[in-house]
Amino acid sequence: MASLLSSLNMTANTLSVNEKAISVVSHNVANMNTEGYHKQRVNLATRNIAGAIGDNVNNQIRANGGVMIANVMRYNDEYLNNYYREQLSHLNTLDQQLDTIGDLASIFDDLEGEGIDAALSDFYEALNNLNEYPASSTARTNFIETAKTLVSVMNSKSVELEQLTTKALGDGVSQESLENSKIYQQFTALNDKLTELADVNRALMVTQTGTLEANNLLDKRDLILNDISQFVDIDVEEIHNGAVRVSIGGVDLVRGAKVVGELDIQTAKSYCDSQNPPIAYPDDWDGENAVISIINPEEENKVVIANANSMITEGTLGGLLHSATAVDGETNAGTAMEALDTLAQAIADIFNELNTREGAYCINPDDTGKLMDSPDDNFLFVTTDENGNITTNGITAGNIQLNPDLFTTDGIWNISCAYFEDGANFDENAVGNAQNVAAMLGTRNTKQDALDGMSIEDYYTSLVGKIASAGSSLQTLYDTQSSVVDSVETKIKDATGVDLNEELVDLVKYQTAYSAAAQVFNICNACLDTLMTLGG
Repeated sequence: MASLLSSLNMTANTLSVNEKAISVVSHNVANMNTEGYHKQRVNLATRNIAGAIGDNVNNQIRANGGVMIANVMRYNDEYLNNYYREQLSHLNTLDQQLDTIGDLASIFDDLEGEGIDAALSDFYEALNNLNEYPASSTARTNFIETAKTLVSVMNSKSVELEQLTTKALGDGVSQESLENSKIYQQFTALNDKLTELADVNRALMVTQTGTLEANNLLDKRDLILNDISQFVDIDVEEIHNGAVRVSIGGVDLVRGAKVVGELDIQTAKSYCDSQNPPIAYPDDWDGENAVISIINPEEENKVVIANANSMITEGTLGGLLHSATAVDGETNAGTAMEALDTLAQAIADIFNELNTREGAYCINPDDTGKLMDSPDDNFLFVTTDENGNITTNGITAGNIQLNPDLFTTDGIWNISCAYFEDGANFDENAVGNAQNVAAMLGTRNTKQDALDGMSIEDYYTSLVGKIASAGSSLQTLYDTQSSVVDSVETKIKDATGVDLNEELVDLVKYQTAYSAAAQVFNICNACLDTLMTLGG
């Protein structure tokens, strides 16, 4: 009787175990298309219902309780997961850089004939006409108008570059512009993900490992880690029950159930003002428009890293953060602005020097049949300082302008046309002498030291070429990196994804075991009924 009851108990337990195993198979099949799902497998073990059994065979038999579920194993490859996150982070860096270079290409798209290239061409064509007709008021007016257009286009391109930077990082001063920027949205989303991860960690730490519940939480954890890696490159270390520690550059962001390194962001000016001693902004600041800090919200927002920009180089945040910083060898909004400012200053320096040099003469506005010395301040290209004074220092693409004197009644005659070296053979009546205009025209093909040994037009063409080349190179890198990410993702799915053939084999196995146990149970139950009847 005792053995019969033991067999009933054993088969009942077997039915329960195989029923649960079948439910795991069903769970796998149901989630085969669920993002981030890792297949699970039931591991069975012998069930012992007694303590130490020694060498006594009867005790060993009595201790045998059939089968039990040792655990529900979750298929996982931590090495592939970490490698995938690393590659995913880099892919998002390239994606952001590609987006920036695409915007740059649009800004410097001169195909419509309205860009700097066309303005430079018109400028030199007008200069060529002035070279032929140096005493013509029409030629002079036309030259001034083309110079005005050139300046206007450079101003416009500078504004567009500033807008591109502001869209990414804010303007460096206004909190409102920062909060409307891309990086602010990304940093906010990242902090939300850190909080989500801490919550999942907390649940994992109190959940029994090797269960469906724990495995589902691990799937959720890995999805969140993948999301975080898209923002920034992270280091992940498992610490307890599947809970993880996440850090960047050796600084913890999440440790178990706590966020110990939340990100904060502020404008460059706000950061400079907060330093001790304060940093003069923007004169003594050569960083980004936005500054990311790491703070510990558990310790009343204690600052862990005041300026973490240098630590954040990958992911969407890294791609955005450094998109406007001029770096040698890179092509981005910062290097484009730097090149455009260099071009503007060079144009001003070259033409101002020629127009005011010793031996240069302009036409006397009071007697247009005679020449007069070109004044020392007879500049063509200028800017306005903070006090509203006209100056030729600190000229950029954003502030370059034509000398207002050119727009006065007699301003067209301020363009020096004649040139007599050392004053030799000077003839005040030689208004047709266009040697100085010819020298200006010659700058079209003259290599300039200030422009890396290139002419004015070639320097700009080189800038446009670098942007196009960088776009092409980045696209190639992005496509290659995308293939790497897809390849790693495929390997992860092959190792952890649900295979219907495997599930069918397991389903048949567990159903067969269930049916066999059911038959044993029915037989034992019938025997027990017979014994009870006989006993009655």
